[in-house]
Parts: sequence; structure tokens; C-alpha cells
Amino acid sequence: MRRSEGVGEIEVYFDPTISLEEKIIFSKYVHEHLSQTATEVARFRYYVCPHCGTSVENRDVAMRRLDQWVNGQTGEAGKRKAGSPTIVCAECEDRVPLWDELEQCFASPKIQKAVQDLQQEATIVLDSESKERALVGDVISTVALAGQICREKNVSDHGIDMEVEFKSDEGEATGKIVYLQLKSGNSFLKIRKKDGAEIFKIEKPRHADYWRSQPFPVLLVIRSAEGESRWMDIREYLRRESDGGRKVVRQIVFKGERFDVMSVRRWRDMASMN
Repeated sequence: MRRSEGVGEIEVYFDPTISLEEKIIFSKYVHEHLSQTATEVARFRYYVCPHCGTSVENRDVAMRRLDQWVNGQTGEAGKRKAGSPTIVCAECEDRVPLWDELEQCFASPKIQKAVQDLQQEATIVLDSESKERALVGDVISTVALAGQICREKNVSDHGIDMEVEFKSDEGEATGKIVYLQLKSGNSFLKIRKKDGAEIFKIEKPRHADYWRSQPFPVLLVIRSAEGESRWMDIREYLRRESDGGRKVVRQIVFKGERFDVMSVRRWRDMASMN
């Protein structure tokens, strides 16, 4: 929720069936993320009186009192405040504990460790996604430079991430296409010890059948961690190695060619032959 220029508020709500620990871990994760990426982050709680169920209206006072107690700040006359902090309920005038089970969990080392693990997992996922998007960007820009049409697939579960349609010399779409399977990172190619060949493992056998049966070429494009992209026609490889579909092919000996504008022109020639 945007309050003013440069100021916003995020409210976190949970289904009543969610466990307290999961609530705390997620809340702490959000808080830590904001603390690392924003300035002047303040956390507020919605306290509810355990005696009458009335919400504590003055969250500022409640959180300030809690923070002072947690940080060991002194109260009046320079004396440290004794006991856990509380605030008076406006309805029943009983005391509402501020250092409750939720706050104790929020500050616990166990929760902090769980949040750190989540942050590491998120970093790995984001790093992988950023590499994939970098390859997508490379392909789109290179195909555009070659004057052809590039389309990204919304769903790539079948093993095809993009398609490139080629134009005629007059600039008209021809309906001639190549399909692309994109992979980014060094983990997708393994070196075979006996001959040093680069091996791409086919994770899902149905992908091999799908690639082999396409009416137009299917090209595997792999971008290394160093930023070099190479490609290979895997449809023809699979047709040859599977003996027309009679054998199961579980891996591809990757003999990639450098990906550049000239590659796209070669793809056009390949598509025209189908």
C-alpha cells in the first residue's frame, strides 16, 4: 500500500489454519528482505487483547514500548524496566502482553536460521532465473538484428521455449520456423571422460520424442556461465540416434556452434528445407 512518494506499507495476513511457526518464518523473511533493500523499515503488530478480544489501536506506542524493552533501553529515572512489556486494553483495561509467543518466536535463533535458509534458496532460484532471462534476451536481440521474428512460449513444459519465424526477402512472414530449447549455466553439459565429449542429459524421455517429431528443426541453445552461447540441431540428432524412434535416446553429444546473427541466417536455410 503506497502512502506517499517513497513511502509504503505492506500488510501480511495468514489463514487461521497456518501454524504459528510458518507465520513467523514468513513474516521474518519479509521483514529481513525489506531491511536489506529499503531504508527506515519499521515493523508493526496488530495486537489483540487476550482477555476481551479487542484490538490494540495505538500500534506505534505498543511497538515502541516493545522495542525499548527488547533493546534494553532504560525507563524513567534511568532504571531498566522490569518484567515483560504490556499495554492497557482500552476496552477491559486489562494488560495486553507485548512480549508474547509470536514475538518470542520472531526473535529466536531457530527462526532466524530458517529465514536464512529461505534467503539462500531464493538467491539460488533468482540467480538461475536471471541467467535464463539473460539468454532469452540474447536470443531476442540477435534474432531481431537478423531481421526475423522471435516468439517466447508462455509454457515450456514440452521442452520448447521459443520459436523463430523467418521472413522472405520481401519482408513477409513465411511460416517457416525453428523451435528453441534454451538452457543457461555450466551444469547442463558434462564432460565424458573417455573422449572429452560434452554430454547433455535428457531429463524427460518424452521431450526427446517430442523434439524428434517436430515438423521443423529443434535447436538446443546453451549459454555458459561466461556468457558464450552455442547451438545444435537436436531434432536431426535424435532422429538419427533413435533409428527413427525405435531406440530410446537419453543423452545428446553436444557439438555446439557459436550463436550469432549468422547463425540465425543458417537457421532460415534449415527451416526452408522443411
